[in-house]
Amino acid sequence: MVSTSEGERVGTVTRHELPVIPRGCMRPFGTVVRRASETDLRHHQDLTLMEQDAVGFFRQRSRELDLQARPVHAVAPLDRDVVVIAFAAEERVDSRELHRDLSRRLRRRVELRQIGVRDQARAAGGWGPCGRPMCCAQFMSRFNSVTIRMAKAQKLSLNPARISGMCGRLMCCLAHEAATGEPPPTPSS
Repeated sequence: MVSTSEGERVGTVTRHELPVIPRGCMRPFGTVVRRASETDLRHHQDLTLMEQDAVGFFRQRSRELDLQARPVHAVAPLDRDVVVIAFAAEERVDSRELHRDLSRRLRRRVELRQIGVRDQARAAGGWGPCGRPMCCAQFMSRFNSVTIRMAKAQKLSLNPARISGMCGRLMCCLAHEAATGEPPPTPSS
């Protein structure tokens, strides 16, 4: 069991090294509270099915209501009676009717959170043009501002297709490389 900002969740240990958290690194997954019991695991499976149902119902009902909103993910913590649904939309969405329908269907309190395109790309994950997992999904905790000036300083092509990330905005790694003041390394053949 892991305590996160959204509440208690079931986690899986995939790798354990000493020290577990390097100095200066934030705790991205929360704090381990205890070992999950059989009851916790069954409850987690039920909540996982509820999360999938919530996303599917959100998608279906938003089409029926002609809302331009795309569900990204749902989170139902083990220790609270709430479902938090994150969705992406280009503009502000009037989701009151959708909120009522979701609350009735799930029989829980529902929180709807509208997220931006960068947060949507983070949730989806994927691979960057460098061949590594996307920075926002891997280690970034917040998004720094990225400007075209950073690409110019690194003498990169100003072709939007080459300097844009999966979210359609300028790649976050431009800011990482600009912070060091050194140009990116050239690949050797």
